Amino acid sequence: MVSVLQVYNALKDLANKEQKGFVTPQVFNSFAALAQMNIYNELFTELVDAKRLGRQNFDPGRDKSVRKQRLEDLSFFVRRDILTDPVNLRLKNLSKIISAAIDGESDEFAARTSCELVYDVEKMDRILGSNLSTPTFAFPVVLISGDSLEVFPEGFDSIEVTYYAKPTSFDSDGDISEGSPFYDFEVVSFDGNDLDVPTNNCRDFMLPPHYLTEIVMEMAKLIGVRLRDPNVQNFAKQEEVSE
Repeated sequence: MVSVLQVYNALKDLANKEQKGFVTPQVFNSFAALAQMNIYNELFTELVDAKRLGRQNFDPGRDKSVRKQRLEDLSFFVRRDILTDPVNLRLKNLSKIISAAIDGESDEFAARTSCELVYDVEKMDRILGSNLSTPTFAFPVVLISGDSLEVFPEGFDSIEVTYYAKPTSFDSDGDISEGSPFYDFEVVSFDGNDLDVPTNNCRDFMLPPHYLTEIVMEMAKLIGVRLRDPNVQNFAKQEEVSE
């Protein structure tokens, strides 16, 4: 995980001219979730680009494969939940569904069966109205709308959903938190000086450790716009291009 303390200290050194306090914890926290989401979305874009490199034989392959590296990074966000309530099928922090499978109601279809995923309500209406494509327990269909799911046919025992969750954060114990990355501190006096000491309320970014530089540069761009500081903006952009 990317340490929120490391990111905050790097930004403070980068943007706080003469220690005037331009980057406060409040400003930092207001941009942390947005910066993380930007990088999360870039991972999917880079995954598509990596596939293009593979078709052109430019991907190094094996452990150096760009596609493999992006899939490994995205594995931080893969979740698998089993839902049993047929009325209220919702997933927390749903970003993109990977797959879904149901357990049927009868012994004949007791084995888990993969579902067809549909995102278009009109297409679902056509499927339900067709004598040839009407969903059965052997060929189930899931209609996805926002963070809610609707399974056809009705009467399943449970549905197992594998999906990408939106990035949140890790708490001080290393457990997943539903909150955004967050920097918190308390003022402690030491030898007559007031020091800002991080507390256990800090929450780290939900990104692999090697994304430290990227999250610093992304936040520098956002904070540079807020401060109307072209030096910070240009530095962040130059570092991003150099990668």
